[in-house]
Amino acid sequence: MATRAHKDILLFEQILHSAAQAFNEKLLANPCLKDFLKDADPDHLKRVQLAGFMEAAREDKEAFFARFKRYAGRHFDMGLPYVEYRDAFELLHLLLIERAEEVEDAKAMHGAIEAYVGGARNASACGYLERTLENDKQTLKRQTKRQVDINAVNDHLLWLLEVIDDIQNMHAKPAVEFDPGRCKFGKWLRSEEAGKFIEDPELRKSVEKTHREIHHITQNVYRSIWRKDYHKIFIDYIMLVRQSLYLYNELNINVTQQTLIENVSKDALTGLLNRRYLDEVLKSELHLHALTGGAFCIVMFDLDHFKAINDSCGHQAGDRVLVAFAEVLKNTMRKTDNIFRYGGEEFLAILPGTTSEEAYSLSEKIRTAFGEHRWEGCLKKLPVTVSIGIAQYSEAYRENPRRIIFEADRKLYLAKKTGRNRTVC
Repeated sequence: MATRAHKDILLFEQILHSAAQAFNEKLLANPCLKDFLKDADPDHLKRVQLAGFMEAAREDKEAFFARFKRYAGRHFDMGLPYVEYRDAFELLHLLLIERAEEVEDAKAMHGAIEAYVGGARNASACGYLERTLENDKQTLKRQTKRQVDINAVNDHLLWLLEVIDDIQNMHAKPAVEFDPGRCKFGKWLRSEEAGKFIEDPELRKSVEKTHREIHHITQNVYRSIWRKDYHKIFIDYIMLVRQSLYLYNELNINVTQQTLIENVSKDALTGLLNRRYLDEVLKSELHLHALTGGAFCIVMFDLDHFKAINDSCGHQAGDRVLVAFAEVLKNTMRKTDNIFRYGGEEFLAILPGTTSEEAYSLSEKIRTAFGEHRWEGCLKKLPVTVSIGIAQYSEAYRENPRRIIFEADRKLYLAKKTGRNRTVC
């Protein structure tokens, strides 16, 4: 006679089989996944996925974890964002609950459903985390070889590499200093050297706040390592990297301005990043988007009738206009935004965590502020304005991410064509 446990297993497999079939149908109909599934044979995909789900139900914990970690790694390699992958498990969870409600002993199934989906989620997060850590580790190692201007920044990057090592090895007892006042970077912040680099009190407060947040997030990472909660580790790790990038950007821009260090990533006239650094920053933002699904925008700026300014008032006056516009960008944009001198009278900005509507509002502030600038001499007689084009990143650009720049440039062209001194989104 079959035991109750055996009956429960059979009942769960029946529910899983029905839910998995519905899951496959909905997955194939999801427009967000169209690009990822365009080369797949739908019937083959259904058979393989259904077989995998059913086989996993009979596996021990170790084999189950390895299976879903492997699945996640493959989807990471395909470029599928983690949020999309996790949403798929939310859908499977919902379908399992719905199917369980159709049987008499529904309550007995809820524990099995939570164990199955929860285990698959955690293993999947581990798969994405493992790939991400290895990629970031290589990037950070390259960065430590390039960054030589401020030793404290290198110290922070090396500290971050130690955190990555601990996560990779699941060491719950940290090898890093938790106290933001006792780590090498924290000690540097209190030094006279830092005072020379960071003269602006507001910027200093911002840097100190970001540094404290980095250490707070890191403590959360280690707590999650202790619980082996890979999803929480992954989310906190992404926040840790993002805050570290903010810290680096704040310091790098400020140090270059204060010490006039010649830096190949900076434009000599305006102090903004130059386009040689663009690909690296864009790649970083694309990586964060793939992990978090957050929005970001590219904004292109072009000074109107700039040739006429140079011809009428001379190139020195033209340089004054370029510098003035760069100052408007720096004063109006957030410290987390990356601003580039794209070439000539063109500028480009990458705005993390920003929708097209938010980018439009910010761009209009810039356009208005620049239009209200008071000029002297020959420039007083000329209209000095800027045209702006905006493009928000979407999965349509995944195959060729630089197309988003072309789209922003196309919007800029429309702004020029329809009268200049305007923003087109």
